[in-house]
Amino acid sequence: MKKQSESVKSFNLPFVSGVEAISGRDITNEFRRHIHKTYIIGIVEQGKRIITRPEGATQVAENEIFIINPGQVHSCSSEDPSGHSYKILSISSHAMQSIASQISEKQEQGPYFKQIRYQDEGLLIFFKDLFDVIEAPESDIEVEGHIYSFLAHLLISFSESPPGIHQAGKQKDSIKRVCHHIGRHFRENLSLKHLAGIACLSPFHFQREFKKSMGITPWEYLSDFRISKAKKMLLESENIADIAIELGFVDQSHFSRTFRKTVGIPPGKYSKINRNTDRTSEKGTAVIKTEITRMTGKPSGL
Repeated sequence: MKKQSESVKSFNLPFVSGVEAISGRDITNEFRRHIHKTYIIGIVEQGKRIITRPEGATQVAENEIFIINPGQVHSCSSEDPSGHSYKILSISSHAMQSIASQISEKQEQGPYFKQIRYQDEGLLIFFKDLFDVIEAPESDIEVEGHIYSFLAHLLISFSESPPGIHQAGKQKDSIKRVCHHIGRHFRENLSLKHLAGIACLSPFHFQREFKKSMGITPWEYLSDFRISKAKKMLLESENIADIAIELGFVDQSHFSRTFRKTVGIPPGKYSKINRNTDRTSEKGTAVIKTEITRMTGKPSGL
């Protein structure tokens, strides 16, 4: 009898072509011999996954990464009858080749990964951070940026023939142009590809050069810009839902979550504290003006 908790969830990523994210919980099913047309990059979260190829079987334990190239014949099963849990990225050959070509700024072949199992702490943290963003995104551009960063790291550090990194040169004017665009269009659902086009760079090099120039990623810059606007608006209005929509957030919950991560307190509390401070300051100023007028007989110039 299968466990009640057994589930497979797919995450829709329409803004990143050729990429699918999947989360499996307590999976007991044995997957017969098959091939994929895509790259399969996964992590075992709980239990152990057995990947069997014509060359033999590989056991992938908890917190280990596995990579299967397109066309590799294999079968999968769980070592434990109670199943195993995993997270997977399915990447089309075209998407992987495109990112490799962006890195080197020349036409690259599809990458090949020699190993099935990878035990690398840095790669593991990168993968977990990516899925944290996929499962609870602040914005599309944030997910898009994390996917590009992860796949570029994977290609450069772990593929058999890694692409060399093209040196894009100084991009000060391009980055300024993008910052100006964000300032005018921050309410819109901006994408990494769109901003890269404004900078006349590939998405990989745009994100890399933006962080080099500004110290933060494009999505962090956009988020900070919106929160800066929000802090001013919260001094004038307590309608958090309207402010969230006005600033381009998906909903009030999304806005509140981002605001708290950035400022440290929820927007409602920020508004209450600072609006009270403003009113107290205004009241104090009025008292001072009245007292000066009483003492001098002349209106205060405060």
